[in-house]
Amino acid sequence: MELKTTEGGDAPRSTERLMIIMETLSRASAHGLRLTDIVEATELGKTTAHRLLNGLADQGLVDFDEETGRYFIGIRLLSWASAARNRFGIAKLAEPALTRLARKTQDTVYLVGKIGDHAVCLDSREGTFPIKVLTLNVGDQRPLGVGAGSMAIMAAMSDPEIERVMAQQQAERLRYAFSDDRLRDMVAFTRQHGYAFSDTHIYKDMAEMTGMAAVAVALRRSDGQPAGAIHVTAVTPRLTGTRRENVVSMVVEERQRLEDEIRPMLDAGIGTTRVHLA
Repeated sequence: MELKTTEGGDAPRSTERLMIIMETLSRASAHGLRLTDIVEATELGKTTAHRLLNGLADQGLVDFDEETGRYFIGIRLLSWASAARNRFGIAKLAEPALTRLARKTQDTVYLVGKIGDHAVCLDSREGTFPIKVLTLNVGDQRPLGVGAGSMAIMAAMSDPEIERVMAQQQAERLRYAFSDDRLRDMVAFTRQHGYAFSDTHIYKDMAEMTGMAAVAVALRRSDGQPAGAIHVTAVTPRLTGTRRENVVSMVVEERQRLEDEIRPMLDAGIGTTRVHLA
């Protein structure tokens, strides 16, 4: 896969287009996308999209199923995801906490890190409850405020920082069901109750899909600033009333234990690179 490096600055533009394609495919990882679907979703020209897809396929980053005519995220990314996970050592150190929470709650537990102005899934554990709610894959990233774990991080930030992030990410949030007013209401709820809560689908075009909910609390550095979050996702009836309170108590307990154990790493920062998604 070759990126042009002419004086006109084509390399950054090509990189941006590649990222757009990879992000689009990641949102359709289960069923893949046809070339026409990718062109429509990315607004790239058909010839350009086809050329970039071929280049990604040559490198093992995209798979093409000739029988269905669909493109999928390539298996090579698994090794990259593993390498990234190893870099963020917090994931390995948090394994016991996530495992305990998954065992106690029987639901799905996620660890997310604050990487720049995004929340990135670093690890997860599935519980034993027969109905599982799987909303994130390791490596998935979302704008701050989108989703329970991401909201827990945002609510722990200062008001000026929250306003800055909301302003800068307005375009990126267009496909999500989170207006500025809704984010501010969720920040207020999170600060009042000590945990973030979400029971609606994050995407606008999936708003009718209900029945899932999540609670989350922020992981904080010594100075009180958020470094990440732990959140539990389940079918909605399992996160109501007394049971929600009990689950939140379990998450808070594990959060405190984890903060005490890995304070130096949290203070050093899980990640500082600002992530840009077109």
